[in-house]
Amino acid sequence: MALGGSSAAGIGMLAPLMFAMLISGTMNTILMKFMVMQQVPTGPGQVAAGFEYPYFQSLLMMIGEFLCLILFYASKNQAPVKGPEAPKGIFAVACLLDWTATTLVNMAYVLIAASVIQMTRGAIVIFTCLFSVLFLGRRQHRYHIAGVMLVFLGITFVSLSTFVNPAADTTAPAVSVNRQLMGIGLCVTAQVFQAAMLVYEEKIMSQFDVPPLQVVGMEGAFGIMFGIVLLTFLNATGIESSSEALYQMGHSTPLAMAVVGSIFSIALFNYAGVTVTQKASAVSRSTIDVSRTILIWAVELAFGWNRFNVLELAGFIILAFGTLIYNRLIVLSALEPPAEAEHILNDKSKEPIEVA
Repeated sequence: MALGGSSAAGIGMLAPLMFAMLISGTMNTILMKFMVMQQVPTGPGQVAAGFEYPYFQSLLMMIGEFLCLILFYASKNQAPVKGPEAPKGIFAVACLLDWTATTLVNMAYVLIAASVIQMTRGAIVIFTCLFSVLFLGRRQHRYHIAGVMLVFLGITFVSLSTFVNPAADTTAPAVSVNRQLMGIGLCVTAQVFQAAMLVYEEKIMSQFDVPPLQVVGMEGAFGIMFGIVLLTFLNATGIESSSEALYQMGHSTPLAMAVVGSIFSIALFNYAGVTVTQKASAVSRSTIDVSRTILIWAVELAFGWNRFNVLELAGFIILAFGTLIYNRLIVLSALEPPAEAEHILNDKSKEPIEVA
């Protein structure tokens, strides 16, 4: 076994962005969990309740992404576009995928611990791998398959940890087994949409010369428009109340600070993530994202939001090992491809990309 070093220079150039993605992603997950833990009255004379507004929270995330568009137009000293200009409508597709994934995860925050959510989000590697093969024509070798299998096994351990000696959120009421299963199911389903968004973004940036700030910002702009329409319907039907959410934010300083922090952290996280997708690949972005799990778990344990669980630890170790193998940061000779395929691994530009 050895550490892969064939792309050390490229990784070095991307290191600051990867670090920014790691820290901002960790902050965003912790802040989102912190929001739903707050108990604030929903109106004058009303009893205190949790901040459980997954659709409104998705709109907040879209506002964060829209900040990138403001920054994009404010920084006009950027390099001129070399290729064809991307049609604005293509960002709407990525926006709908992102909105769906974000909302499903927001729903899960009420049901399971943030660290379990983040570990379950490791399933994105599986779906990104599948979609990269189907839509980008990526070759998958034995170490890819082994990495995906380990990721699946790790997620299975993490899922079991919520039922066997559960590491429950110690600050929230007990959640039934069915609701815990629902929370895990919501997270896994969200990763199907999130993986589709990552691969779609990679495909966009392989066809058009699109700055990462514009990609994130345009998705945020479409997200705000979509969110206003959706929330108008949801408020009219009583499914969700944005007025209650705004009242809670206005009457709780910690909640308001968490909302503002989440908006800015998601802006940085998405900008760094899209840049990594552009400079590396969608799979690289998804596997780096998994790395923030240990930080989220450590924060939860430090704050007493969670209890130590051996199964959860084992699941994380297996999941992390799988992502390292997938990215060839750990090289196992038995899983290496035939010699005739080695040049493909060292020259990503020669990988076939089929554009449908």
